[in-house]
Amino acid sequence: MVLINGSLIILLTFICYVVVRGILIGVKYRNKFQIHWLKEMIMFLFVIYISLVISVTLFPLLLGIQFGSENLLRNINIVPLVTIINNISQIGTAYDGDILFMISLIIRNVGGNILLFVPLGFLAPIVWKKAKGLKSATLLGLAVSITIELLQLLESFSGGWGRVTDIDDVICNVLGIVIGYYIYAFIFKMGEKFKVRVITNLNT
Repeated sequence: MVLINGSLIILLTFICYVVVRGILIGVKYRNKFQIHWLKEMIMFLFVIYISLVISVTLFPLLLGIQFGSENLLRNINIVPLVTIINNISQIGTAYDGDILFMISLIIRNVGGNILLFVPLGFLAPIVWKKAKGLKSATLLGLAVSITIELLQLLESFSGGWGRVTDIDDVICNVLGIVIGYYIYAFIFKMGEKFKVRVITNLNT
């Protein structure tokens, strides 16, 4: 069996991006094209962010084990909000009645899934022109979240190794990208209003 750690994905992404993008920037510089360093920095942060999301949601990954479907049903939920409601109903009874621990667990699960996609809602409109509208950004977040959940579903066949595929995660992820998009819209609206060139240049 081979255990692939998420930190390896981040490291490989970092190395590959720096090498490839460095070559492209070098070509631009040699041909005297203008290089927008702030945009380059944001693009770099976006790529690292995506690798972090992949690392957190899909890794560690255990290879070389026998797949099976015995754990599939208990590792999937397609009923909206049922997991969140069920967790709330267990406050005061689960974990030997430790109310504070259960509340913190719910906040971490729900808040974590929301916060995970806030940067996507903020960064995607900057690095990708097609994501500048709320609808486009939301659809992008929905597609990314569903893709992650489907990949987690495949991991559920790994004899218990894997994560729970939950529609509630998708709902929280989409909420996160909407929040991130409104942060983006507010910042750039203020930038245009007060004519902050470094902000307006990013949006062109």
